[in-house]
Amino acid sequence: MANQKKSPRANRKPTQPAAGALRESRVENVLAYMAAAVIGVSLITMIVTLVALFVGFRDLPAVVGILPSIGFPAGFLLVLAILVTNLIRRSRANR
Repeated sequence: MANQKKSPRANRKPTQPAAGALRESRVENVLAYMAAAVIGVSLITMIVTLVALFVGFRDLPAVVGILPSIGFPAGFLLVLAILVTNLIRRSRANR
C-alpha cells in the first residue's frame, strides 16, 4: 500500500468563538429567524388570498387579508434590527 501523508491542517483543533461573540450572534440568529418567519408567513397568506380570489372564494377571514400589511413592515423592522446589531458588534470588535 502507498503511504498517505497527513496534511498539517488535520492536526489543528477547531477554534471556538469567544463567549461574547456567541451571545451576540445568538441575538442575530433569533432576529434572522423571526424576520424570515414573519416575511414567509406574510408571503404565504398573500399567495393564499390571491389564489382564493382567483378561484372565486370570497369569504376569507379578515386576518388573512390584513396579515401581509402588518407582517411586511414588521419583517422590515426586524431586518433593520439585525443590521443595527451587526453594526454594533463590528464596531465593538474594531476597538
